[in-house]
Amino acid sequence: MKKIYSLVLVSLFLAAGPLFAQKQLYFGGGGTGISAWFINQNNYGYQDLDVKAGISYGFNANAGFDFNKNIGIKLELGFQKLGQNYIKDVADTSFTRNIALNYFQLPLLFKFRTGGEVVQFMAAIGPQFDFLMSAKQKYYYTLLNTEGEFDYDKPIPGTTELISEADITHRFNSVDIQARLDLGVEIYIIKNLFIDAAFSFAYGMKDIIAPDYQYEDKDGNYNPVHNVYLGLNVGVNYCLDFSK
Repeated sequence: MKKIYSLVLVSLFLAAGPLFAQKQLYFGGGGTGISAWFINQNNYGYQDLDVKAGISYGFNANAGFDFNKNIGIKLELGFQKLGQNYIKDVADTSFTRNIALNYFQLPLLFKFRTGGEVVQFMAAIGPQFDFLMSAKQKYYYTLLNTEGEFDYDKPIPGTTELISEADITHRFNSVDIQARLDLGVEIYIIKNLFIDAAFSFAYGMKDIIAPDYQYEDKDGNYNPVHNVYLGLNVGVNYCLDFSK
């Protein structure tokens, strides 16, 4: 029986050998264009606002290890600006509320890729830990002129009033955990240098609103608020081959 066990172990070891060929360590950096928003907007019990589209950004440094040509892991350290913008026109007044949540991000992704020597398709999935650095808000109203023309970003002097303070970090929880999925390509420029481009989708698993600010809506219900974003990340990476 022991001989059979020994034979099985030797066979598994020999079979696993090719799987751990072409091992490589790589490191690099990149930038991300982000479209971020909240699921279940929160206006602290007041009238709901309309969502206004906006683009934010992020950047990161990363390191990864490929166990073979198909399977690897990737760790990132970076910064992301999430949040959401709102607008609401009531009679002759336009209300604008811009929220920016600045996070230090720490994703740990399991990666799969396939393809040729130059172009490879990749998919990565895993948790992303976000640590809130600050939360900023610009909340004001603008009086419209008689022609109905107004500028959201540069209100008419003397007709604008700030509604809320600029720093609202205390209104949000300090940690969020997101489920993240990346889909994209890796293109080798030379043997040890490649660029990557991938769409990233992430959904926050935790309520981002601090307990003291979880106000009920007009129907008497509180709906947890979650971060969501879609981004396009482009990076450059240098790799070291450990297959030999």
